[in-house]
Amino acid sequence: METKVLSTLELNQLIAQKACENEEFRLALINDAKAAISKEFAVTFPENTKVEVHMESLNVLHLIIPAGNADELTDDQLEDVAGGVAGIGGGAVLAYGVRPPQGGGTGWNWPLK
Repeated sequence: METKVLSTLELNQLIAQKACENEEFRLALINDAKAAISKEFAVTFPENTKVEVHMESLNVLHLIIPAGNADELTDDQLEDVAGGVAGIGGGAVLAYGVRPPQGGGTGWNWPLK
């Protein structure tokens, strides 16, 4: 199966777009995000990866910051924690600091459907 390497921002955009288009998938994300993503996109997460979903609200601002570390970050680590904001279906997706599961690569290997 062919895969594409996605940045954390691209991964968030893909999942958010699917959630905007498909109410059943959105509800599945709320109930068990890891299982919903695995089922919908045919990916396997490492066992120690936790997936949390935060729903947007007009009254709640969700900020995601990198883990604290007294040591200076390498260029690769800085790239891993770089993030951004993208509009999706009238909302915004924030993507910061999620290290790809393949051991420090530059993105997520994602199956193409």
